[in-house]
Amino acid sequence: MKTATEDEHFEKTEKVNPWLSIWVKPRKTIRYVIDHKKFAWVFLLACLAGISNVLDGASTSNIADKVSTSVEGIVLFGLLLGPIFGLFIWTITSLLYWSIGKFFKGTGTLKEVMVASAWGFIPIIVSLLLWIPDLQILGIFNFSTLSPPMTAGESFVIIVSALLEIAISVWYVVVLVKAISEAHRFSAWKGLGTVIIPGFVVFLFLLLLIFVSL
Repeated sequence: MKTATEDEHFEKTEKVNPWLSIWVKPRKTIRYVIDHKKFAWVFLLACLAGISNVLDGASTSNIADKVSTSVEGIVLFGLLLGPIFGLFIWTITSLLYWSIGKFFKGTGTLKEVMVASAWGFIPIIVSLLLWIPDLQILGIFNFSTLSPPMTAGESFVIIVSALLEIAISVWYVVVLVKAISEAHRFSAWKGLGTVIIPGFVVFLFLLLLIFVSL
């Protein structure tokens, strides 16, 4: 019969697939990647999340209505600027999550918080897949207030894609709160407070970028 110590050891060393388990067991997943995954992974995750955020920002700001460009140009812009933007936002928010978490008596190190924040980007990264049908059907109209003529089937695909985007965005917040909570080893409520404050700061920053681009 296993002892409690053996069960605890098994729980800590059990291998998980972060890309799958982060959706249903975010705290367990974050503890696993903090303890076992190489730190270098976080840079790739931050870069991919940045690409997703830049493309989403270009769509939200309807950039094609303001700048004469092509869908290829916008995607290339996202691929080039996205990693820089992603690394910058990840670094700033991680510092905020770490420092604010300390105010709530969190015990996570800056490195642990950076790892948790980066792996928490998985939902945002997965949402990049939704651009495949969106770009094929809407093309440049993804970044415009105008809409192209679509068949009933194409309209259905776009609606499903939009609903999935909303669901993923909501779940990203849940995952991020759980991730920061695990990094700091405190409750989800404290994690929510830790995430809300810098999230508001980033929101204002993004609004400023959109305002400048108008």
